[in-house]
Amino acid sequence: MQIRSLLSFVAAVAVITAPAASMAQAPAPVQIPVIISLTGGASFIGKSDQESLQLIEALVNKSGGINHRPLHFQYLDDGSNAQNAVQLANGVIASKAPVMIGPTLTQQCNAIAPLVQANGPADFCLSPGLNPPANGYIWSSSVSLKDAIAATIRYFRERGLTRLAILSSTDATGQEADRDWELARSAPENRSIEFVAKEHFNLSDVSVSAQMTRIKASNPQALLTWTVGPAFGTELHGISDAGLDIPIFGSNGDMVVAQLSQYKTFTPKELLFSAVLAFAQDGLGAGPVKDAQAVYFKAFKTAGLTPNFPNTLAWDPALIVFDALRHVGDNATAAQIRDYINGLHGFAGINGIYDFRAGDQHGIGENGVVMVRWNPANDAFTAVSKRSGHVK
Repeated sequence: MQIRSLLSFVAAVAVITAPAASMAQAPAPVQIPVIISLTGGASFIGKSDQESLQLIEALVNKSGGINHRPLHFQYLDDGSNAQNAVQLANGVIASKAPVMIGPTLTQQCNAIAPLVQANGPADFCLSPGLNPPANGYIWSSSVSLKDAIAATIRYFRERGLTRLAILSSTDATGQEADRDWELARSAPENRSIEFVAKEHFNLSDVSVSAQMTRIKASNPQALLTWTVGPAFGTELHGISDAGLDIPIFGSNGDMVVAQLSQYKTFTPKELLFSAVLAFAQDGLGAGPVKDAQAVYFKAFKTAGLTPNFPNTLAWDPALIVFDALRHVGDNATAAQIRDYINGLHGFAGINGIYDFRAGDQHGIGENGVVMVRWNPANDAFTAVSKRSGHVK
């Protein structure tokens, strides 16, 4: 099986575009609309998306662009609002753009999915929480929420922690997590798992003390939370105030160093996340995934940036879109891009080898999950599991 990665792209494109240096007139850029949350509650994720895309744009253009044309991402801020995302998506559709990237959050992706799933444009949603229909015009970034949660349940079960409590937000992200917790528990190997409490709160709530009182009374061995942004701080405050001294699991969308550093005074002793292979680079052997990660970390280091989990959400999707345009042409139709990505396999990204032929529209599954622990003393994450959440 042929493995493709950014390293091979850079070499190939540099050779193809070498004669272009003598051209007097600069060609028009290939513009790709990007709907992301640069303001509002999800801006900390959206700005991480933008960081990755800016670095990729620079790498691609330094190596010759797309068929002699420079790549340019056009950022459209939805303000972390689903209605705004719909309006922006309608504008992209009206412009006849064949491909776009985004939005940032599950609820925004859910809102625009019906607009593009029939005729395009081809769209790579940057949230892992979307579950697009097979072989359609829309894909979802990273390991799916379903697979991340399945690996998380496996990890706790293999540690012997089977009495679990859940605290989720009531938004689309929390609702999807609730469905996936139950789906994971229904697996035969998880018969020992018991959800002793299931509590919910609104993103605008300033306290979860009532929920924590009930959770603590249920005597859980670990607490599973799932929300992103400032609401995660509300959860951690409630956990600390309740004196709940058990392992706490958080959404990987909150794996942002600057955000977690603000919570040091009330960070649980054991704060865990379901991460991706980009957070297990030290444990990977030589190969195309390790090579792809080397490009990723070098780009961030050169820019003086520290990559967070949300940075991974935009990196591989943008390179997959680049790969599609490079192969089917910079003037490709939405249908051509759809068909190419849905048949793509053997693509080496920072989170594994992608294969979209199964139709799950993520391209990678549980094997791309690794559990990590947050270490507030040095502002770093440490891998604590093997792939798929198996205990070391």
